[in-house]
Amino acid sequence: MDFIQHTINWVKGEIFEAIIFGSFGLLTIICSLLFWIFGATLNSKAVIIPFLLVGIFFLITAISGIVSNNKRVKEFTDSYQLNKVEFVLSEKKRVEDFQYLYKMTIIIATVSFIVALSFFYLSDNYRLRAVGLALILFGMTGLVIDYFSKERADNYYKTILLEIEKNNKNLNLNILQN
Repeated sequence: MDFIQHTINWVKGEIFEAIIFGSFGLLTIICSLLFWIFGATLNSKAVIIPFLLVGIFFLITAISGIVSNNKRVKEFTDSYQLNKVEFVLSEKKRVEDFQYLYKMTIIIATVSFIVALSFFYLSDNYRLRAVGLALILFGMTGLVIDYFSKERADNYYKTILLEIEKNNKNLNLNILQN
């Protein structure tokens, strides 16, 4: 398989992940609206805005990911055709540059869980507990999405390293032949 196909597969995985993320955001918005329509208790009314905000955040993030990754397919293909070796090296740097985001997700999720649990443990306020539920939803979703994203990124990075090794061997062979 040509290297660009690995890149396109990675981008398609990102698009699929964004679709799942957006679907979850839409589902969260729908739940918020159902709580608004059918909720009769203070707790059910309290989750409307926190769930709505989390759902909107998920949906906007997903739409942004879908749009930007669809644009990347053509950009990546054009860049690859222009200079294959340079493209592989630029992909290596790009993948290395976003690895910190996975650690950030763990930190954000941990803080979200701690704050949420604090709201439940330290307060009987139904609004704070509703925010806590939204924070748990936020943190959990980030962890689930990044769980699969990191695996794909790690696999793609291994493919990049193999391609660089292959390019170096070809370069060495060319030098020896000349």
